[in-house]
Amino acid sequence: TAVGFLFAGAAFAQEHAAEAGAIAGEHEGGHEETLAEVIMHHIVNTPLEHPLLQQWGISKAVAMMMISSVLLILVFGWAMRRTRLHGAPSGLTNALELIVVFIRDEVAVPAMGHKWGARFTPFLCTVFFFILACNLLGMLPGSYTAMSNLNVTATLALITLGLIVILGLFEQGPVKYIKHMAGPPGTPAFIVPLVFVIEILSLLVKPIALTIRLGANMTAGHIVILVMVSFIFVFESVWMGLLSVPLAVAISILELIVAFIQAYVFTLLS
Repeated sequence: TAVGFLFAGAAFAQEHAAEAGAIAGEHEGGHEETLAEVIMHHIVNTPLEHPLLQQWGISKAVAMMMISSVLLILVFGWAMRRTRLHGAPSGLTNALELIVVFIRDEVAVPAMGHKWGARFTPFLCTVFFFILACNLLGMLPGSYTAMSNLNVTATLALITLGLIVILGLFEQGPVKYIKHMAGPPGTPAFIVPLVFVIEILSLLVKPIALTIRLGANMTAGHIVILVMVSFIFVFESVWMGLLSVPLAVAISILELIVAFIQAYVFTLLS
């Protein structure tokens, strides 16, 4: 595995070395892109260059989400088909089932009880696997991490907020739900408006925190990797690769762990 990461890091460095060289020589005697501009080119969501994809508004983030969705459907479809054909789960099917049971028993049920925990497990599993797939695909050289885009994370957070409000109204009823927002029984009448405003702000801050936490963590790691690789060009020395490539590989391994952690954290907080 370590050798594989080393080769991946070398390939990553070679790819960006060629790109940096092309950018530097693009305009002879003209404007030369700075390091910040090169990094922004890699972490900012932009439309794809194909005319048909541009017509449909397919950006890098949209393309990676579509690929992630298709891969998840294929993987889970294949895993469940093996269970139907061979009975007891094994291999990949067993691993996926282990994660689903963990989310149900360790995340959903302790937070919401058996009734709502069981009902929410499919949503939480969907969120977890979708975020994880996007994060892992974003680590491939030349790809893009959809979860580093705040539009994507904000959409996921708004879906979660919608479920919180709608199912809260459904379970408690509109009157009881609003009373809950006004504070516990016995709250003095003169501070009820203040408590109500605080509860509304608290409700709105939660999806904002979900949005920024996931987006910032997935963006930061990629920026660090790009900065490590850029040492070769900043110091204009191939020998810097002996330092920058191992550092980039180490950060890539850390990012692999972060990909799982951030998917879990978003699911847990949801």
